[in-house]
Amino acid sequence: MSAPPDSPAAGRGAEKRRALRQARTREDALRWWTRPGVLVFLGAVALAAVGWGLLVHSVRRLPVEEASIDGLDVRLDDARWILDQMEHGDNFQKPAVMMPDLPSAGSQRVTAYLALGNRTKEVREFHGEEFYLVPEIGEELPPIGAVLGEAKLAPGQTLNTALHFDLDTRKPYGKLLMEWRRGNRTAYFAIPEPAEHYHLRPRKDEVALPTDARLLLPIGNPDRGGDLYAKVYGCAACHGDPRVPASNNLGPHLGAIGRTAAGRVRGMPGPQYIYQSILEPNAFISPVCKGGPCQRPSAMPDYSTLVNLQDAADLLSYLLELQAPGVQTAAAPAAK
Repeated sequence: MSAPPDSPAAGRGAEKRRALRQARTREDALRWWTRPGVLVFLGAVALAAVGWGLLVHSVRRLPVEEASIDGLDVRLDDARWILDQMEHGDNFQKPAVMMPDLPSAGSQRVTAYLALGNRTKEVREFHGEEFYLVPEIGEELPPIGAVLGEAKLAPGQTLNTALHFDLDTRKPYGKLLMEWRRGNRTAYFAIPEPAEHYHLRPRKDEVALPTDARLLLPIGNPDRGGDLYAKVYGCAACHGDPRVPASNNLGPHLGAIGRTAAGRVRGMPGPQYIYQSILEPNAFISPVCKGGPCQRPSAMPDYSTLVNLQDAADLLSYLLELQAPGVQTAAAPAAK
């Protein structure tokens, strides 16, 4: 038997029913996002947001050849890799004087050649520590060396400099970028991947080497070449003093290389033989080293990305003068 409509019990029942209806309404309102259509929509919005974020991030990291920040222009002219010159098997330990400040075993060094310019009416400073090698996988790397590069550029002034980075190529690294951070702005430059035999590739804008290296090189200075031989590139550590017979340690003595080089490879001029031997140590193997025949592969480091054209011209001029008949070295028969 139900309570009369105007009784207290009836009023309490109506209030209870209204409260239940309101609770269900609130629950339905809170559960609207669980409906299939709403979930699909929310998922699409979330994916779009993630995609937009990735797009913005990738656009910000698009590499350029030239960038300008705070009135300082930076252009990446070239980036060249040096092979891991400390590893030539277990049968040879290079003297430290031979190639000072080389990357450690397993690493390779890339040199970024930069052109700088100040287009403002005020002095602008360049700081090498503003640059980082940024691999796609792994940690970013600062430039190496005692002098990272600092310069003050007067209004309108331009200059060239280089930065060096060592990368452990035994680990995954993906694509490589060089990042320039100046203030709150950044720019990215593309860095090519290390090449296993990079020195065998033609140099920039070069189809092939000429038959005589002197057609490619500037005029050489033999006196400067002697200093490069003895003090800069450490040639004497293996080849000894060309003026002192039998002073070589591991490599062949070069006391008469200016005379004997012409007979090493049939049809190849001596200057070309010497020049190519500097760039590609394994291109030709000298017949006589300290204690017997020279071994392959050559223990000589790869100088192809270290020796610029002027250095090569000076070294070549110095070595071509080494024709003293008093210094005896065995010459090889002409190669076929």
